[in-house]
Amino acid sequence: MKVSQKKSAFIIASFVVVQLIFLLFIKYSNQSLSLRDFSLANLGNIFNLVISVILISGIVTALKREKVTIKPLIIFTIITSLTLCLAFLSTLVRFPGSSFYIVGQPGDKVFDAFLFTIYEFLLFTFISYVWLKVFNSNKHVVLRSLANGVFLLMLFLLVTFIFIQTKGYNSACWKLSKNKKNIIVVLGAAVWSDNKPSPSLSSRVDEAIKLYNDGYGGKIILTGSNAPGEMSEAEVAYNYAKSRGMDMNNVEYETITTSTIEQVNFIKRNLLQRSDIADIIVVSDSYHLMRVLEVSEFFKTRIKVAAAKTSMDFQENLYRQLRESIVLNVFWSFAL
Repeated sequence: MKVSQKKSAFIIASFVVVQLIFLLFIKYSNQSLSLRDFSLANLGNIFNLVISVILISGIVTALKREKVTIKPLIIFTIITSLTLCLAFLSTLVRFPGSSFYIVGQPGDKVFDAFLFTIYEFLLFTFISYVWLKVFNSNKHVVLRSLANGVFLLMLFLLVTFIFIQTKGYNSACWKLSKNKKNIIVVLGAAVWSDNKPSPSLSSRVDEAIKLYNDGYGGKIILTGSNAPGEMSEAEVAYNYAKSRGMDMNNVEYETITTSTIEQVNFIKRNLLQRSDIADIIVVSDSYHLMRVLEVSEFFKTRIKVAAAKTSMDFQENLYRQLRESIVLNVFWSFAL
């Protein structure tokens, strides 16, 4: 490798490393954490690191073998860097859109996720371009790189979907012990018209009541804010629990959190450090619990989980799991 190529490889690789550090900073600052909370135990962080290593090794190999000119690499580096900066700025500005939902997520959050996904697509395209050059593929290389970028995004989504299906996450999280010092936390779900709980919300409350009656916990905490014009998810869940004959002296609720991330953060800030609590048992739908566990791992929050017995037909179940795969994918990559 010539001296000029070595210098170029070092500079471009350095920009990739800076992008990685900046991305990790964004992930943790989004959740009011610092890089001191970084952990390789988080699958999303491992993914970020692996992608950067693959890209850097491709850049070094391509330049060493003189398979690629510097200019395209510089262009890719500039485009990916600007896209990441734009995505970061979108998290700092509150755009109109928080009042409406797309696939169950606030519109402004969907917009943020879209910009970050564009960054991820461009990063995959960059990787594909470099490695196509390494293997002497010069025909329609840009178009093939773009197509491969889409393919890699879909492949990552497929891997996420399979991960959710396997439920292979730390089996100890699913093993519950009877103890009145346990706290059962019910994650919020949709509220239907006339402030009625959706089947998902009612089944979560039913599971919490069953766990309480069977001695797996001594208190239930209901979580979830509200959409405009309706009661909060937690209040609707509270009323439903009361109608089911639950001892309301042992039920509390909060109406501030609006997402899974905020609810896990609520657990970390308000419950985890209490000495009078044994285990924290989080109740949600089975397809949702993998993300709950991943978020809790990111926040270094120890929880156990229990799946609500929500009745869904095949089509609805498939839709919810595909949606969950997308949301978990975005969380792994960007902690959104």
